[in-house]
Amino acid sequence: MKAMFASFLIRRITRRGIGAALMILGGFRICLPAEAAPPNVVFILADDLRPDGLGSLGNPVIKSPNIDSIVNRGFIFRHAYTMGSMIGAVCVPSRTMLLTGQSMFRAKNEASGGDPATFTFPHAMRAAGYAAVHAGKKYTSPKKITDEFDQTYDEKFGAANADKVIDFIHREAGQKPLFVYFAPLEPHDPQYATAEYYAMYRPADIPLPAAFLPWHPFDNGAMTGRDEKTVGWPRTRENVTGKLARYYASISYLDAQVGRLVDALRQSGQMENTVFIVAGDNGLSLGEHGLIGKQNLYEFGGMHVPLVFASSSIPKGETNALVYLMDVFPTVCELAGVPKPARVEGKSLAPIMHGDVPRVREYLFTVFGEVQRAIRDERWKVIRYPEIDKTQLFDLQSDGHEMTDLAGQPDQAGRIAELLAQMKKAQQEAGDALPLSAPNPKPSDWSPAKLTPKDIEEQQAETKRCADEMSLLRNYATPAKRQ
Repeated sequence: MKAMFASFLIRRITRRGIGAALMILGGFRICLPAEAAPPNVVFILADDLRPDGLGSLGNPVIKSPNIDSIVNRGFIFRHAYTMGSMIGAVCVPSRTMLLTGQSMFRAKNEASGGDPATFTFPHAMRAAGYAAVHAGKKYTSPKKITDEFDQTYDEKFGAANADKVIDFIHREAGQKPLFVYFAPLEPHDPQYATAEYYAMYRPADIPLPAAFLPWHPFDNGAMTGRDEKTVGWPRTRENVTGKLARYYASISYLDAQVGRLVDALRQSGQMENTVFIVAGDNGLSLGEHGLIGKQNLYEFGGMHVPLVFASSSIPKGETNALVYLMDVFPTVCELAGVPKPARVEGKSLAPIMHGDVPRVREYLFTVFGEVQRAIRDERWKVIRYPEIDKTQLFDLQSDGHEMTDLAGQPDQAGRIAELLAQMKKAQQEAGDALPLSAPNPKPSDWSPAKLTPKDIEEQQAETKRCADEMSLLRNYATPAKRQ
């Protein structure tokens, strides 16, 4: 009986791609097959990638064949989120949570200590025998943690960062298992691409977002931040689709670099034993609800991101389970047989992918600054704006783009009270002390008429700065040839 159970466990571990060499069961030492080598892990982290930001994730306009080939054979988490941010640069806490496996109010830019319980993602992978490389946007990554990779590069644009990873793959393949963290700037503004990719998209051919508005109808506490100033008010078809065309071009440019990485893995004989992860560090509104940036808690706004795992040992499929980006670290630990540090709060998603459990949490809590809090379950979502004493309620089952606020309906009062109670519980668990009400609420109304001359001047300057930066990058870079 023990032998049969041991055989089952060996098959289970091999199926999940865990590269452990042995295990102890009932006093017997059981050796795994030699071919169960630790898998390579290639993490593709796009900057500002919306949850529908690929052709394979539902956008019929975007051309992303290389990433689509990964997504189409992978397991898709349709409801993945970064927990949030207390600052406008949502990418900074997002990457810190990713690389520590900790929640927003506990994740810090701190290097690993000597105790394995404190190991960060790169340190844990290296301690398990991996060769680890970071290539991409370093200035918004937690530097003390990023420096724990064996090698780290920031070459300003995607092709040059891909060059570094390709060199790393050819140099290290077969020596050690590879941990590649490819996190370039694209498609973050100024939405860099080379001319061939800009030529692929005409603004006139691009539809507006489903929940497009010329401006957000109330003050959410972040109406005139930097992201919101990258195009003018009111939002128009011309300025929004112009930005969308650049955004889509930048995704296609990034996609070409991913194709080059895949080619390098294939040439090095590493494709069959590689776990791919595709994700965004945060979302982006791009006209939804009259907003442009990520400083909001709408589903197609700031915190909702794509997340896909793909390998020969992961079944193709998808789920609506509620997950966080901080779950990536412990998931990789389970898939690769790497010990999970004790301080990691994220939950492994491997049991969902292998059909063992339908979900790992019942509710999901998101945050922006001192001005917005949200809680959702698999159907209902409440967003709370304490400064203006406003609550929104959405039925995400029938209204995925949150176009109909149900908070004013009397028969929903009980549901709102239940979700707000759950929100307070989530705050306590996360260490969030923000009151959900204000003694003297601010006025909630907002329109472009409230913009000051300084706001307009800053918006014009920011729009110009993005255009100038894009021109500088275009002059600096040349398209890389496929290797």
